[in-house]
Amino acid sequence: MAWKRRVLILLAVCLSGGVLLLSTASVRAAETSLAVASSSQGGVFVAFSQDRDLRNRILRAADDALLEWGKIHDTQAGTAAPIILNDKTRSAMPRGGSAVVPLIFETEAGMKVQVDLYDEAALRSGGFDAGVLSALALHAMHRDEPPRAGKAFSMPPPWLIEGLTEELRRSRDGMPDGVYSALIQSGRPPELAAFLRQKPEILDAASLILYRAQAVSLLRVLKKANESKKGFVALFSDPSFPSGEVDPIISAFPSLRSESELSKLWTLMIARSSMLPRMASLTVEQSERELVDILKSVNGGQSLPEAAKARGGAFLMRECTVRLFNLEFRAHPLFHPLLEEYRNIVTRLASKPKAPVSSKIQELENTRMLLVERSRKIADYLNWFEVTQLDEAENPHYQPSRTPDAIPRNNPYSLYLDSLEARGW
Repeated sequence: MAWKRRVLILLAVCLSGGVLLLSTASVRAAETSLAVASSSQGGVFVAFSQDRDLRNRILRAADDALLEWGKIHDTQAGTAAPIILNDKTRSAMPRGGSAVVPLIFETEAGMKVQVDLYDEAALRSGGFDAGVLSALALHAMHRDEPPRAGKAFSMPPPWLIEGLTEELRRSRDGMPDGVYSALIQSGRPPELAAFLRQKPEILDAASLILYRAQAVSLLRVLKKANESKKGFVALFSDPSFPSGEVDPIISAFPSLRSESELSKLWTLMIARSSMLPRMASLTVEQSERELVDILKSVNGGQSLPEAAKARGGAFLMRECTVRLFNLEFRAHPLFHPLLEEYRNIVTRLASKPKAPVSSKIQELENTRMLLVERSRKIADYLNWFEVTQLDEAENPHYQPSRTPDAIPRNNPYSLYLDSLEARGW
């Protein structure tokens, strides 16, 4: 491709921190890593990878992200300048541990947008979705005025990318029960201005879950506004808008009238979501299955300490922390202490991969097996008890035995059982 030989300057934007990095591009290295290409059906993306299966999965994930993007913006990248999806899983991860990095190339032919994937785990965790959505937003923001070398340019607002990514995540995995209730019951209602100023890349796992819930709520409020897609197009028409302020949003969505009106609608959306009829927790067995799936997806047959020490281990541990926290909202109450302990261990491994946690993990595994086994025995007993009681109730000759002269039982537990029996239970 001719444009690769005309690359002048590579502007690399770190997705998590939004930091602009300048470096010269090595054409020979790029041509080696981009040896095999496939295009998406609409020509919006071109994926480069020597692994055919991974190349197809990258394109499928990008097309899913494009569908979500199409719900808020009509403008797509043209086939003349497709967004490049580059498999770099065989390369060293960039400094800082970013598994997905969106890039902007300034070329003689115009602006080129690229997404580099350094770890396949980002395809499962949503990190790659966020990278593609960032690339689409960058293209929309800078399409008319491409950034120039040495000049600062704006990144898309993090609440928008996190909101869109969360919508995609929930379409696959569902919404964690209780997350909105946690927002409402946190002591004080969320503040819109403070939310917009937050930086999700520095939040811990618990705060990130709540941030994403707030981001989805704001996104849905704007989708329901009279301007809808026109409002998002207007928001991106000025790429220099400050993403941490409310005024640009009100300017793009004038039907919302004021910050107080937007804040009210946003808070109501959060409150309305907290009243969804999905408050029943999972059973012990369901909680066990979901926990096993999370651990398998992270360690790939290895132990957690081994996975933490492997390439990209810190990223995997951070994603595992988020998924465990999600499960805590929905798991059976008996599983809450276990999940909290697992989350603490994984959080520690994310920062200290060599931490001595093997004995603690083994202790948790033993406790988990005992808990599941005891739960099954209780369920079997209750099922047997229900069946035998039904059989006895249907028997016309059955007379429950009573001992009128029994010694009185005065402990609280016995009194409670006696009161249940007196009421016919």
